[in-house]
Amino acid sequence: MHPNIKCLVTRPDESASRLGVGPIIPTLGHPASAIDIYRTVGIHSIENKPPSWCFTDLEAAAALGRVVDGPIKSKSDIDDAESALRAILLHEYTEVLVPCVKTTGEYGLVQYLRLDKKIRNDAAFSAFQVANSFDRLVATEWVTVSNGKVVESSNSQSTLVNMDLELFDGQYQSIAKTIGELAHALPSQLGAATCFANPQLKAYMNKGAAGFIDELYRRVYKPWYEVAQSVPAFNLDLKLPPLLAIVLSRAPWREQIPEVLRELREELGQLRSELNRLNMMIDACVSQADIVEQTRRVNESFDAIVPESLLTPARLRWRRIVSVFNFLRPVRQLYSIAADPLSADPEKFLDLVQSAQNVIIKDSRIVSRSIPAAKMAELLKIGNIRESITTHFSEQEVQLIANR
Repeated sequence: MHPNIKCLVTRPDESASRLGVGPIIPTLGHPASAIDIYRTVGIHSIENKPPSWCFTDLEAAAALGRVVDGPIKSKSDIDDAESALRAILLHEYTEVLVPCVKTTGEYGLVQYLRLDKKIRNDAAFSAFQVANSFDRLVATEWVTVSNGKVVESSNSQSTLVNMDLELFDGQYQSIAKTIGELAHALPSQLGAATCFANPQLKAYMNKGAAGFIDELYRRVYKPWYEVAQSVPAFNLDLKLPPLLAIVLSRAPWREQIPEVLRELREELGQLRSELNRLNMMIDACVSQADIVEQTRRVNESFDAIVPESLLTPARLRWRRIVSVFNFLRPVRQLYSIAADPLSADPEKFLDLVQSAQNVIIKDSRIVSRSIPAAKMAELLKIGNIRESITTHFSEQEVQLIANR
């Protein structure tokens, strides 16, 4: 169910005194709701708040659409599409932020004027529909339109005044920057995470309140790149981020990605529920010692995900044999790869991951103590990534990916 946000505002809704009807909220590919950020100072309450909530942006959604429908247009499309996949697969509810302004004309008709008519392709909408996503129109200012021009704005420094409406679509980056400046606190106040690709938004917005959802991904991302894909580059250095690698390994062709996402999102339902439960567990801890202990145990299992996914069938058979002799022993504690895995010394990182693998060869319970860790390790047991890239992408796209 779509959350209903009730805001603290500086003044009443201007459209209420016009024609007696609410403002028109145009939709494009998804259902949409709007928030007047220009007159909002805080969040009063939220009805139907989802267990985990994520905001992403048009750039991430558009990049995923190009991965599906082709062609990707730059090397950043791979990472941007991964941001979209994080929003869709790891969170219960996802919204796409859409820059806009709120307008009134000569006849008092009030509507939101969107800036995203040509940014996303049909494949992008299809991909996000698997999560029943909404567009969140964020109005940065209230403007008056007359004779096809903007003649007045609630923002005294607006660049839109005296502009022809025909040129409005060209103001996307300017309005996106304003969203970043005005709405940087919105996800935090809502208790939501962010997975942005647009630098204008990433520069201002915090990660939000994802907790163990972000921690799971962070502890997979670096070992997946630096260890799981640390093979000779041959002529091209071809790597994929973890979620996109899983999706492409399951899709026989790119056009099938939305259906793969639908199946994968359903498959990850228990993982999302468990991550949300872990977040609530930490919130309920009564002492700092409890928080430290619970976090350590969960992060140890997260650190074991990639090493577990890289075990060969022979090593898995060996683990089943040695487990017969270890069943009476307590579970060996796997030390955390790093308090912040992204800060680990690159020269020691491979050794740290290898140490983790040596532990889980002898005892799988490090991984299986956590549902999310066990599930991610299972998903990452995929085929040849290089082959997946060369099969799904054109030669020109492969060159872009290699230049990442």
